This record gives sequence, C-alpha cells and structure tokens, in this order.
Amino acid sequence: MGWLSRTFRPAGETAATTEPGSPEEHPVPSVPISPDAASSVTIATDPGAVTVGEPTPSGPVGRYGPLVSVTRFEAAPPELEWQLPLNGELYRLMPGSDRPDYSLLVLDRPLHFYPQEGFDLNRVDADQRVDDRKGRTMVRVHALLLCARYVGQQLHPGMTDLAVNLAYVIDNSLARDAEVDFAKIEFAAIGSLSEGHQPRQAPAAQRADAAPTAPTAPAADAAPAADTAPAANTAPAAPAAAAVAPADGEADGRAGTRPTVSDLLDEVAATLRQGVAAQRGAPVERLTAALTLDAEHRLTGLSGNADGQAPVPTPETFTRLGELLAALAGHGEDGRVAAVTLRVDGDAVSHEVTGTH
Repeated sequence: MGWLSRTFRPAGETAATTEPGSPEEHPVPSVPISPDAASSVTIATDPGAVTVGEPTPSGPVGRYGPLVSVTRFEAAPPELEWQLPLNGELYRLMPGSDRPDYSLLVLDRPLHFYPQEGFDLNRVDADQRVDDRKGRTMVRVHALLLCARYVGQQLHPGMTDLAVNLAYVIDNSLARDAEVDFAKIEFAAIGSLSEGHQPRQAPAAQRADAAPTAPTAPAADAAPAADTAPAANTAPAAPAAAAVAPADGEADGRAGTRPTVSDLLDEVAATLRQGVAAQRGAPVERLTAALTLDAEHRLTGLSGNADGQAPVPTPETFTRLGELLAALAGHGEDGRVAAVTLRVDGDAVSHEVTGTH
C-alpha cells in the first residue's frame, strides 16, 4: 500500500497550487512504510538497518495524501486540548537521523500554542506570532511532524488511536528538505492518530479572552479559549508513565539506599530485557538498545537488537521504564541523560551515556 506515496498535485497540473501557510510543492513522491505488507519493512540484525518496500495506494485521501485525525492527547498543554480534533492530510514521509519514518501532517486548520519559557520566537516568522485577547503571544503552525511512539508500530490504513509523538513544524521549509531538520520543529505532545477525519465539536463555551486577535487568525470556533489559559511558560504535562519518580531516600530494593544514575540505567537495561522476553515468550541472551530521552526524561526513541530481532517489550514495560527514567530528574547534572546505549550479555549488564541535555 503506497499509503503516503503522493505528489503534491495531480499529474499534468502545471500551475502553482500552493496555499498560504501550507508546505510548498515537493515534486518527488515519498515511499511509505506499511506494516501489514510482508515486504514493506524488515528490521535487520544490525540496529537501525531498515528495508522499505513499495506498496500501492488505498484508504481515504485528500489533495495531499491520506486523511487522518489526532483525536485525543495522552500528554499535551491545555490549549491543544481545546483545539481537538486535529484533522489533516499526510503530505509525505521523511527520514530523520534517528529513524526513517517521520510523517508530515498538513493541518486543515492552523494550530495555536503558547511557547514555553526559553523558546526563541526568532525561530518563527513574524506572521506566525499572534496575540490572544489578553495580549499573550501564541505561535501559529500549519503542519505537524509525527511518528509512531512505540517500537514495532507504524502508521497504517485503518489505524485507530495509534500512539504518536507530535511536533510543531515551526518552519514550513521543512516540507522541501530531504530529511528532518530538528531545528525546524518543536516538541508538541503525545497523542492518538486515527485514519479519516473527525467532526469538530462545538466548544461548550467560547470566551473572547484567549482567542488570537491577528487578522489572519482562525475563526472563533478554532481558537483556544478559556479563562484559565496558560501563561507562556506553561510546559506540556508529562505522560503518566514518566510522572512517578522515587523520592530522595526511597528504597529501590536496597533499603534506605537512593539509586545512583548508574544503578538506574542498569535497572532500565534489565527491565527492558525482561519486557522483551515477556513479549516473545522466550528468554533474551544478548541485547543492545539505544534510548533517546527528552528534557523531562521521557522516552522518545528505542531501537536496537535483541538476539537478532527488534527489542519490542510489553506495553507494561514502557510504564516501568518511564518510572525508572523519571527518577533521573533527582540527580541534577548527572541525570540529564539525552541518549544512552544499554547492553546485556548473559548476566553482564552495562550502559554508555552518549548524549546529555
């Protein structure tokens, strides 16, 4: 299924058809990843090696590509909740430095968010900055970058509530890039993606104080609205899985002993190994896994090799990993881990921190 394989406009159409705020034409069709075709994706024994097959089109499509909708959030700032559902079209597939299957989602309606404290507004064009009716700055975006949240899952026809990581596209030139430029995006939320569009629900109460006032702002029914709209330094809520961190001095199997960063990462490796073994129903002898974490110590990437296969654990394992990784926050600079490689060989467990925030 060439589910994301689309040109920007029908063949033979030569006039420029880009719309204000939409990504510009990308003339080369992208090749999708489809999990239900046996030849589509092969995860090789070498971590990160992926083979992509050529599928055929299917599913409801619009002008750009397949119709999809973000229907709910697992973790997101309040102003995004007010704007659900986020309907749009999958424009193209893009590789990144960490994985080959990011998807660019062009939104039917612009999305507005309050920038977090420390966000450099110079990263966005002036016409993307609007004020709500209390004079607080918001940023308007027309596209999102997304990917499946969990290893072993992919965007696919007929999907319902697929867990995805979402990022704002703050520079529309990303649509012309050969691969993802992470300077052109900003983490947004964790959400659920379904095929097709969802009807927009009328807000229970529209309040004028939070609606953007710029001339190009969306209609009132698309604008964030609430008396308690967050200030600009409001950060997205952390996922429940990552919200539990042991307090100072809390026992972790060694009464009265607070685990060190090394202890925590060794336990992460052991937990991942057990989770992969439980998912397979067979023991795992050798495991190498590369994990990436955001600044709040949430797991954002997992790749590697477990006895020649992808290291896919049980869903419950992700919850436990989130709890362990969240505990890094209590270790100051030593705990600001951005990337780590875990290794298990028989009874030997080791780790190597390869990046920090």
